[in-house]
Amino acid sequence: TDPAYYPGMVAASVLGGGYSARLNQEIRIKRGLSYGAGASLAARRTTGAFSASAQTKNESAADVAKVFLDEFAKIAAEPLDATAVANRKTLLNGAFQRQTQTSAGFNGILAGAMLRGLDPNEAMAYADRINAVSGQGATASMARLLEPSRVSLVIVGDSAKFIDKLRALRPNVEVVGADKLDLATAAGP
Repeated sequence: TDPAYYPGMVAASVLGGGYSARLNQEIRIKRGLSYGAGASLAARRTTGAFSASAQTKNESAADVAKVFLDEFAKIAAEPLDATAVANRKTLLNGAFQRQTQTSAGFNGILAGAMLRGLDPNEAMAYADRINAVSGQGATASMARLLEPSRVSLVIVGDSAKFIDKLRALRPNVEVVGADKLDLATAAGP
């Protein structure tokens, strides 16, 4: 129901939706720092979630984090060109259409809409909503969703190999030792 959802889907696809997306191009193709990088925007009943990820060596973790932050800033500030938007609309609509081709996929789409409190007809309006997205709308959604003060970085690895470079990017970095991490509780460290 958030008006930023469909524009955000297009922008997230430009940023991280597949091999030709910006993050993969910058991190894998141009720099060779990972076998792949991606991003997605997931709908939830209350608050959606935008996430981006890549696997890399400890020594290049801060470099990859910088690429993420730079690309987040870029997609939130520079309107997407018509070609990028059209290509991503085609990609998103094609994936949606493939999902509707099986009873499990179709039922999953309808069930997902209902679980999020939406009328099932809203799910079937997906293509129309995606097709209505403009480059300017996609950029505006990312400006709100990727506001720098709201972006959290989570890097798992040997922090001794990247912490100094990471602190240059994010001075308020918090290191949580593996021995202090309890994934069985919501309280955290």
